[in-house]
Amino acid sequence: MYTGRTFNRESVYVCGDYMDGDIYPVFQAPGKRRSRCKPTSEIQQKLNQKNAEKKLTRLVHSNFTEDDIALHLTYRPGEEPQTEEEAQHILSNYIRRLKRRYAKLGMELKYISCTEYGKTNGRVHHHVILSGGLDRDTIEKVWGLGYANSKRLQFNESGVTGLAHYIAKDKHFFKRWNQSRNLTIPQCAQFDGQLNMDDIADIEEAIECGTQWQWFEDRYPDFQLVEATCYKNNINRGTYIHFEMRRREWSGSSAAQPARMKKRTPSGRP
Repeated sequence: MYTGRTFNRESVYVCGDYMDGDIYPVFQAPGKRRSRCKPTSEIQQKLNQKNAEKKLTRLVHSNFTEDDIALHLTYRPGEEPQTEEEAQHILSNYIRRLKRRYAKLGMELKYISCTEYGKTNGRVHHHVILSGGLDRDTIEKVWGLGYANSKRLQFNESGVTGLAHYIAKDKHFFKRWNQSRNLTIPQCAQFDGQLNMDDIADIEEAIECGTQWQWFEDRYPDFQLVEATCYKNNINRGTYIHFEMRRREWSGSSAAQPARMKKRTPSGRP
């Protein structure tokens, strides 16, 4: 049995009007590093997928707004690229053409893109999230190789979060997604030892009873809870909590800074 020092860590990302965080135990033995339990390949794959979805969701919220664009690009029959390299080259050339259009208007293009095969027909297509400013008709016309459909990003449960999860799927060419170098990278704020085991038990019970919003919105009053989940690790007996929140409309600035947090949550159960 592990008997070293253990404390709870809260890692929080504030990305514009969106915030997500994880609460988890940190095991620390004085003078030596604790050996880790190596997860199975299936567990690791699921963990990698979940982490990729979180990372991309934060990236989108930190860099794009409802004034920006979600774009779907396909090819006309007979004009599909024959290799993955060719598909990536075509998309890169398209983005270069867009950059020139944006530059003429004095604007900088930001984008996130992915390329994949369709589930039913196996045809290559692209998904792109890009900054607004250029009219959508022009964005679609510049493609010129087939069907192009653009729409405004939607920041709600069925909008950008679902789109980010879709793009982050581990079945794309080369890597999950590509991104422009000018994106703002979300920064993590960590709070160690502020939550004791009674606090963790409070959160677990609140999630089980469906009253978790009370605990999180008391701790982060500028935000409203969207989702909170709890997972118990059967190997180390630790509790792992993930939560997502959105800024209240009346709370003021949406600057990407850590939310105001109470150092200690009341011990009474919600």
